[in-house]
Amino acid sequence: MSAPNLRRAIAPALMPALLAAGLAVTAPRAAQAQRWTLTYRVHVGGVAVLDARAELALTGDRYSVGVDAATDGFLGRMFPWETRSRSVGMIRPDGPAPLRHTQVSTLRGSPRNVTLEYDGRGSVRAEVTPPPQDDDREPVPDSLLRGTQDPLSGVVGVLLAGLRGEGCQRTVPVYDGRRRYDMLFVDEGMRLVGASRNSVFAGTARQCRVSYTPIAGYNRKPDSSFWRRGGGGEEQRPPVDVWIAPVTPGGPPLPVRLEADSGLGSVVIHLTGATKDPQTAERPAVETPAPKR
Repeated sequence: MSAPNLRRAIAPALMPALLAAGLAVTAPRAAQAQRWTLTYRVHVGGVAVLDARAELALTGDRYSVGVDAATDGFLGRMFPWETRSRSVGMIRPDGPAPLRHTQVSTLRGSPRNVTLEYDGRGSVRAEVTPPPQDDDREPVPDSLLRGTQDPLSGVVGVLLAGLRGEGCQRTVPVYDGRRRYDMLFVDEGMRLVGASRNSVFAGTARQCRVSYTPIAGYNRKPDSSFWRRGGGGEEQRPPVDVWIAPVTPGGPPLPVRLEADSGLGSVVIHLTGATKDPQTAERPAVETPAPKR
């Protein structure tokens, strides 16, 4: 398994779905400050490849969320990859309004960083390392950026809408600093998630299917050999299924399982832990690289 293929196998399921893990807890008591820590384990083709940790802090009408992930063990020594993402923003009546998004990633020692700054009026300014043109990507026109959200904030709106009784049916315009795409969420109804030694959850959960519509910013010569759906590379990537349910009786709904398909086999993300922090202070976005593992 090569490092690029490993990253391609994990990213579609991990980003943005896992990046938003825990955001579903915001709606039950929106005025009450709270902080959650969730842990996940990612399997590709039946093999555990990394652990991830998501953190959410909510204070009044402000949210802050982040996720850290890195390959570990033998795989981490062969193909070191780590990523740290953070988003902060405001919760408004019409949905989340992002203020700042950062993603700091390292693949075999090479940085891949993104910073998005929002002006509150629909415009976004991006700083990207390396520049998109260095990846032979098509540029994203400014006209396609207005009104977009970062991947984390985009899922915030979906989960908040679901908790208002609207389900997860909606389309979210996303700009991640390199690509412009739409996330289409379809509500698949309630499903049974079977018991697994890899997960702390078993029971009934709401299934949401997330599909991607590419708009701009993709590689001019995409690698179509990775995804099982032929022709078009990343543009043809399979959907991600996300199951959302309370982990404890009377508790808030959380993403408890995620699944996607890839040329290396199924990508499955299990919830391995969920803890509510008694402290309620909001954590700021962090831009420094994650500690080496």
